[in-house]
Amino acid sequence: MTIPESIKQFIISIQGFDDPALQNEDNVKEKFILSMFHYLCYPERLQDFLEQCYFEPSTTREGYRLVVVKPKVAIACNLPKAFGEGNCQIKFSSILFKYLKIHLNHQDILGQLMTGLHTQAHWGCRRFLKQLDKDTFQVNLGQTTIILSNLEVTELCLCVDEVCQEYKNLIIEFENALETWDFEFVNFSESRGFILFSVRQELWELMQQFANEFDYTKGKSEWHLFHRENTSIRVSRGIRDHTFIFPKLDSDLSLLPKNQINIIYELNDINLKSIEIDNFSLWQQDIGIRGTWTARYTKQWLLEKYIPKVINYYSETSQISEVELLAKITNYTSERALIKEIDNIRNLVPYLRDIQSWLHIYVENIAASLLQPYYQAYTNLVRNTDSSITGIDYIIGNLRRVEWKNTQEENYSNFTDWKNLTFKYAIDCLDKQVTRINNCEYENSLNADLITRIFIWILENGKISFSQAQLNAAKQTLLPLWEQSRFEMRHVYPNR
Repeated sequence: MTIPESIKQFIISIQGFDDPALQNEDNVKEKFILSMFHYLCYPERLQDFLEQCYFEPSTTREGYRLVVVKPKVAIACNLPKAFGEGNCQIKFSSILFKYLKIHLNHQDILGQLMTGLHTQAHWGCRRFLKQLDKDTFQVNLGQTTIILSNLEVTELCLCVDEVCQEYKNLIIEFENALETWDFEFVNFSESRGFILFSVRQELWELMQQFANEFDYTKGKSEWHLFHRENTSIRVSRGIRDHTFIFPKLDSDLSLLPKNQINIIYELNDINLKSIEIDNFSLWQQDIGIRGTWTARYTKQWLLEKYIPKVINYYSETSQISEVELLAKITNYTSERALIKEIDNIRNLVPYLRDIQSWLHIYVENIAASLLQPYYQAYTNLVRNTDSSITGIDYIIGNLRRVEWKNTQEENYSNFTDWKNLTFKYAIDCLDKQVTRINNCEYENSLNADLITRIFIWILENGKISFSQAQLNAAKQTLLPLWEQSRFEMRHVYPNR
């Protein structure tokens, strides 16, 4: 069938099929043009085709393979194993995208799809959507941009929510199981793991020498529990691997000379092989002192048992004193009270700073349901602050920015003498923000950033009278918000 060039160009323009990203498969563009021309020539067949082209809704999970199907959208996802990378393929039942398959890698899923889960498309909370008009959205998936109807986008979001929630849950479960949240994740030289602390190169060499000398095949003492593993230290008795310790290498794959060496808790494929056979639950049951060691326990064992043993063992032959070696151990993790254990309200500030940093770089809107209890609890917590607090101009200034943004500067006259306003007025303004967000579906991230800055300032500088109930409510509402900020700062933003 010969198709006139003018008809071809018309069909291509319908959905922007001149985008090279839509030509991922052989002849996809030609197949699309041929199908559209066929139905333009024989319109009586189009209705029959449309009635048959919808997908059959279903959700299937086999191991790490999850497939979610709605009438207009289907997503088949390979979920991540441990800190491995997953991927997915998206298909549409629409005749316009009959031959289109969009492939997203691990970075695409985390960087584009993970923000704004379980929100409506028109709220502006999802990174991959841009509303063009009431019934039309521009959808950016990987390197592909398409135009979808409101119904198609709704079903796409439902599929994304189901897939990404499970994707996110697996990542969080793994971090929780191995107690890795407090350590920086690194990926280099085909190795991946978490920085526990750093030591002088001389100490690392002694640690490695000790491990080689006390290979589990060379004796039966309590310290014969190592197995030679290239440049790493493999804590193992041959049958059971406990942990893998790796030095951070430079780009030339050699140790940084006469410098601090980062000690890495390595995610070794040998130790995670049970996950590869879809046995995550069994693998979790093996975590503990007699099985797979967590990052937290590994660090504790190294600092409290292994390193002191190594230094003592080589004390007579080492040219560097014990004091010098211990003085060069650098601990990267900050010691902060757990949220549930906080009884001093100033100990809430580090967590609020984490949230504020997250909000500061947040681009999309945020579901109001996540912020409503937070606004209320912290307004109540700081309500009875001594009116002599310093920086009232800073507090009112941030409230003014929030008010201007929400009222299009209608209330500018209310702030003409804002430098002379009192703390009571600030609390009244915060109460108004609580009322406002309780009647909203979503919140602008800048508003949440500014209000969090206010809470931080008051907690740091005010003399506050509060009840145990107010503190408990503040801790309870802080936890889910902080956990979301922690996940996105660690896994979402680096992939944008």
